[in-house]
Order: sequence, then structure tokens, then C-alpha cells
Amino acid sequence: MIIVLASSMQALCSFAQGSGNEERTDITKTTMLGIGATEILDTYISPEHYNGVEIRFIDNTLQRKTASPVSCDAVITPADYRRWSTDITHQAYLSFTSPRSDDNDNIAGLYTLTIGRHRHWDLLGNRLHLKAGAVGEAAIGFLYNTRNGNNPGQLRLGLNIAPSAAASYDFMAFGKRFSVNYRVQVPLLGVMFTPHYGQSYYEIFSRGDYDHNVVLSHPFNAPSMRHALTLQLHLKKMSIHWGYLGDYQQSDVNELKYHNYSHLVVFGITRRFHIVNH
Repeated sequence: MIIVLASSMQALCSFAQGSGNEERTDITKTTMLGIGATEILDTYISPEHYNGVEIRFIDNTLQRKTASPVSCDAVITPADYRRWSTDITHQAYLSFTSPRSDDNDNIAGLYTLTIGRHRHWDLLGNRLHLKAGAVGEAAIGFLYNTRNGNNPGQLRLGLNIAPSAAASYDFMAFGKRFSVNYRVQVPLLGVMFTPHYGQSYYEIFSRGDYDHNVVLSHPFNAPSMRHALTLQLHLKKMSIHWGYLGDYQQSDVNELKYHNYSHLVVFGITRRFHIVNH
């Protein structure tokens, strides 16, 4: 798939060269896989803490346009770009956890779509790259318990707006170019779906008994954070990076407590393409 995409981008670029200089959009696409430990507490399902393993897939696309027309094959420096970029990130995870008694299991999954805009600053002779902005995130997922009879599952639905920032520092080592990258995202305001304590999904969806099931979320009732620290090795046509991802999601609403703490080792590749805007 990546090879086909790269070939398509190259064909678009070659075609556009015939019309002279054009505005260009550079696309940085990062695909990562994470695996590690997770801890889940959901008092709607059980008062016990569940611990286990999580596998996560991450796909991030960053789009940044040039500030003025350039030739398709021109070498672009940070000074040639517009100050704002667009980020689109897809994440999906699946986790398997058990309590201390080890007599039942939780199976959890979540998909999130994040779209954001960031302002860029390139400092220290283009070695230090900073960006800050905000993202909107939509999430849908589930938690299923293999033992519970009355309430075996929990539905996860949420929307939030979160400030987001990132920093990257480039350096040379062993004749290669490396980057240290850090990124953080903290939800500020949103809405989430949740049953009330003792309320079944049958009451909500079959009988229509609403009991504050759509709740405003904010740092006082749902303090959460996602951040990542990675080391990136730049090669000729791509870069490889690996590092740590911490995702700490929690809430205390409708007399129900929830948290999902994930500590993952992540690794992946980054490829860069560009397209011409007519």
C-alpha cells in the first residue's frame, strides 16, 4: 500500500512539473505499533482493578503547505513552509486484562479519530521544532467482562477538545541524523456517554429511561492526558522511530469511577510525500 501511494505521489509531482512552479503540500505519514501494560478500573463492571496487555495501532498524517510557489522537486527548508499544519490521527487498541483472582477477564477496545491544527516555530538554526494548537477527538469503544451476567459490557462514546503541543530536536550521531520528539495532549472540554450507577442498558435503550447519561467532561471530573517520547533515526527515504507512549484516561461521573492507564513501547516508520496544488 505504501509503495502504491509513493508511486502515485511521484506521478502527480512529475505531471505538475510541466506547468512550472506551484504551491506544494508536504505530507508526513507515520505508522506505529505499540504494545505494553494496561490497568483498567470500571466500577460499573467491577470494583476490582484489572491488569494485562494492550496492543495499539497508530496512523498519523501531517499536512503542511509551502508559503510560496516552488518547483515540484525543490528541496524545502522549514522557512519555506506556512506556519500552520493539519494533523489527522487514527488510533485503535485492543486489551486483555484480568483481576488478582484471575477468575475472569475484561476485553476492551477503542477507536479514536483526532483532527487538529498547529502553529509551528523553527528555532536554533532549524534544529529545534515546536508546535502548539488544539485537536478535536471522537472516540467509540467497548469493555466486555466474561463473567458478568446482568451488566457484562460497557459502551464508550465521547467527544472532546484538547490543547496539544509537540517539540522535536535534531542532532547528529554516528554519522546519522536523529531527532528526539515529545508530544502531549490534555482534554479540556467534551461530552461523554455513561450509564448511572445501578442503571442497566436495557433501561436506557429499551425503556428510554434517561438519567444524565450524556455528561459534560472537563479536567475536574475526567482528568486525562496522552503523551509520547520517541527517538527518530532519519534514513534516505524514510525514518524509523521507537519510544514510549503513555495514555491516562479517567473519569468520575454518575457515581461511577473509570480509568485506563496504558504504558506502551511503540515503534514505527515515517515516510514523506508531496503533492502539487493547482
